[in-house]
Amino acid sequence: MIKREDAFAKAFEIKKDTLLKNKEIYEKKILSAEKGEPKLTQINRDLANLGTQIAITALSGDKDTFLSLQNKITELTDEKNKILKSKGIESFKYECPDCKDTGYIEGKICDCVKKTAKDIITCELSRMLPIAECRFDNFDLNYYPNNETDGINPQKKMTQILKFCREYVINFSPLKSENILFMGDAGLGKTHLTLAIVGELLGKGFDVVYGSSFNLFSAIETEHFSHNGDDTYNILISCDLFAIDDLGSEFMSPYIQSVILNIINTRMMAKKPTIISTNLSMFDIQERYTPRVASRLIGNFTAKKFFGADVRQMKALEKSGK
Repeated sequence: MIKREDAFAKAFEIKKDTLLKNKEIYEKKILSAEKGEPKLTQINRDLANLGTQIAITALSGDKDTFLSLQNKITELTDEKNKILKSKGIESFKYECPDCKDTGYIEGKICDCVKKTAKDIITCELSRMLPIAECRFDNFDLNYYPNNETDGINPQKKMTQILKFCREYVINFSPLKSENILFMGDAGLGKTHLTLAIVGELLGKGFDVVYGSSFNLFSAIETEHFSHNGDDTYNILISCDLFAIDDLGSEFMSPYIQSVILNIINTRMMAKKPTIISTNLSMFDIQERYTPRVASRLIGNFTAKKFFGADVRQMKALEKSGK
């Protein structure tokens, strides 16, 4: 995972590059306007001369002259802005008016840089996702048996779950959508549908983090015990949607137990939705996790049980020609 200091260095670099590009574009507009308006060229020369004069006057301590020069600069600047405005050119606007795109406010890092750094870390957490391969439109229901076994028709069940997932995306709200627990054996499509949801919501501009339980909680543990900040943890509790794949694959320890409970609790209290997929049964969840974790997963998540044969295995056999 990208380090905190690297994310902030990249965020400042982005801020600097953006400011330079915006100023370059603005200066080109000014130069273009000056070609058709000689008065602007003269005002710029006068402002440059006044700038030199006011610097010298400031050192001399002549307050009256200093104030007079300041007034002239203000008058010329106002005149220049009026001419530019008449040509459709407004005053230069910073993307962040608080720090004027410097990245700092009174020596402290501006929130705009913190947000960019957070976005960089979030992208790193969710990078390399096979979203293109895992969509709703290529979730093939034909792999699920269309016959009843023990009163369950896998294809009908999976059709209902697919419909549920599509509607979840359509109606998604970072503060209203429900928590989901995808359960079932390996290879039944839990990861596919989770990624389909993630991909659709990322495309809509929501702040979504996805990752395997093993990788995410390993990153949190490493950061914690190396005293390298809590970036991963903070992102997971604050994002619009947190999707954990393969819960149960993480290395279990008392610390990880507490982290899982804290993340679930914090997100529940903030009414932020979480999607969890797992191969564990309800009994396995109760056996593996503390009663408090199990209680929240069972009582505060809408469980969707996946049925059928191992789709991943069937696709692999098809590719091998067997």
